[in-house]
Amino acid sequence: MSLRTRLLLGYLAFVVALAALGAWSSWQLLRLSRVPRQIIAENYDSVVAAKDMKESLERMDSAALFLLVGRSDRAQPQLAEHHPRFDAAFERAAHNVTEPGEGELIARIRAERDAYYQRFAAFRSLPAAARERTYFASLQPQFDRLRADCDRLLDLNQRAMRLKADRATVVARGWFVATLAVAVGLVAAGILLAWVLARGITEPIRRLTGAAAQLASGDLEVAVPVGGGEEMAALAHGFNTMARRLRELHLREVDRLKSEFVATASHELRTPLATLQLGVNLLLDGSAGPISAAQADVLATCRDEAARLERLLRELLDLSRLESGEMAPRLAAVSATALVRDAVEPLRLQVEGKGLSLRVEVPEGLPAVRADRAQVERLMANLVSNAVRATEHGEIAVAARAREGQVAVTVRDTGRGIPPEWLARVFERFVQVPGAAAGGAGLGLAISQRIVEAHGGQMTVRSEPGRGAEFTFTLPTGG
Repeated sequence: MSLRTRLLLGYLAFVVALAALGAWSSWQLLRLSRVPRQIIAENYDSVVAAKDMKESLERMDSAALFLLVGRSDRAQPQLAEHHPRFDAAFERAAHNVTEPGEGELIARIRAERDAYYQRFAAFRSLPAAARERTYFASLQPQFDRLRADCDRLLDLNQRAMRLKADRATVVARGWFVATLAVAVGLVAAGILLAWVLARGITEPIRRLTGAAAQLASGDLEVAVPVGGGEEMAALAHGFNTMARRLRELHLREVDRLKSEFVATASHELRTPLATLQLGVNLLLDGSAGPISAAQADVLATCRDEAARLERLLRELLDLSRLESGEMAPRLAAVSATALVRDAVEPLRLQVEGKGLSLRVEVPEGLPAVRADRAQVERLMANLVSNAVRATEHGEIAVAARAREGQVAVTVRDTGRGIPPEWLARVFERFVQVPGAAAGGAGLGLAISQRIVEAHGGQMTVRSEPGRGAEFTFTLPTGG
């Protein structure tokens, strides 16, 4: 039986076990994947609806204040927009009652809403001089009651989401323990199988090595038992053929005998040894069949390191192209307000997923800048990701403001900060501040700086240890 066949047969049972583990794990993951959809269907939509109701209610209250100061031109559009928005959000919440007590709360909000609309209509019909008294005596208390009920609806669904998430965590932990137990069993079986296979491969090699040592010491009568698989049999046959020929040539010239030994060894051992190496490589690279869990861990580590290397090469290539001008930005006039907001919003989930808050202070009406949208989005992603890695508690703040002929964008965190001696080097390639969280190759800030410089702007950093860091870059304005 060949080595390849033995390896395939030896791993056949392991393939079945891995397939069963994979199928079971996939089924459990499928079950777990339904939990977020359930939470979204049952609670998230109500959370969004409650927030929308609060926002529209506050805008209607602002319209009432505009009426108080005689700015009906501002009040009318705001009422026309947010009156139907509140009703639409309420209908969504009313059609998504899933929690105990939520139906009663919806009914109370409906009654409070109708009362608020009636008082608002009465407030609008009054002369301007009589509105202030009515607002504080009637309209504002009704507004407070309605907003408090919206807060209760929001809190009810948020607490329900947390409870369901906690239950899902407990279930997932149980699945993890069960999967880990099965995986440990497979690891043990894999180690045992690897030992058996290794012994089956190394034992014939050990015998061959011992025979070669005897042959080297002058014992030309040595012979290796032919067995241990087709490859080992071929190798043993080649060795025995070589030894037999050495015995036949023993009476001839020693120097010629030595030469013939080398020639015969290279000729007789090359093919079977190459075949043996191929069989071993089949085990190592997985071409001979599935591998054990322990071997899979090693291969997974290799895969991860290869991925890191690939990212490093990609970043090095991008940095090289930026420095050589091959990746020059495609400049176009774009609203600075829209550019920064559109770049930050996709990163909100990353920030909030770590338990941090994201504050965006980008005023309307910022001047247009000439920028490559894709490159600026990558720049913002680099800065926000660095801020998230450096921050354990607190917030990430993104702000933009106009300067003379420029728009300055700042990303500030409340993380560990950067020691003063490292501030001058943070934009160098492969520089990583001691104590910083792992995850990068030290090229992100270098690439970010090159992107800003290619746009004609500048990038600076301010930081104090323990008080966070603040990165600011500028983009030239222009239509």
